[in-house]
Amino acid sequence: MKKRILFTLLLGSIFTLQAQQLNTVSNAVAKTLPDGWYTFEHEGAKFDVEIKVGYIVKGNIQWFNKDSFSGDLVGSELSGKGTYTWSNGEKYEGSFKGNQRHGKGTMYWKNGEKFHGKWKNNTQNGKGKLWKADGSIVEGVWENGVLIKQK
Repeated sequence: MKKRILFTLLLGSIFTLQAQQLNTVSNAVAKTLPDGWYTFEHEGAKFDVEIKVGYIVKGNIQWFNKDSFSGDLVGSELSGKGTYTWSNGEKYEGSFKGNQRHGKGTMYWKNGEKFHGKWKNNTQNGKGKLWKADGSIVEGVWENGVLIKQK
């Protein structure tokens, strides 16, 4: 209980959240806390995060619009491996960098389509495979979300 109250008070004045966006938390705050898990709520969002050696390293976040993230964080950015689930049922599992889909990952859309491959700055970028809702499969290379070379 003490950890929760302390963390909430420390973040209250410097931490602002918007749906699907996590602003940077000063590392100075995390450095003042001992290693461990901290659970708190802020502006309708729920956080359950782990701090190690003064840095936020992983956790679970649910925003007020019911979007959620579970996975690695660097500071307070979604970076590393994780799963982001939108409230409409769409989901991305894979690598993140700087709060964006970046690296290898799989996106599941609510219409039944699925893309597995490379991502850069939230868009398909590189080799990948798209399973369409009609059952067809498209394999190729994407650039900025556009198929530029089909296999």
